[in-house]
Amino acid sequence: MKTAYRVATSSKLLGWSPEIFWKATAAEFEMALEGLSGKLSGAPFITREEVRRAAAAYGVRPSLKANPNHQVIGAPKG
Repeated sequence: MKTAYRVATSSKLLGWSPEIFWKATAAEFEMALEGLSGKLSGAPFITREEVRRAAAAYGVRPSLKANPNHQVIGAPKG
């Protein structure tokens, strides 16, 4: 979890705020990493069991999409 946090919040990598990192789902984080690396794949980088353990340890958080101020990159404005 520490490595994921460092990757997400590094200004040279994803550049997310800590708040965004903790609100993101595992799938959202995975897609962000794929976009950053340019290596898009269909296989998950984390197993369902690892997600269950993280949720048990850190609590379940809602998706970023639940935030009324979320933005979709590339979506038309207005």
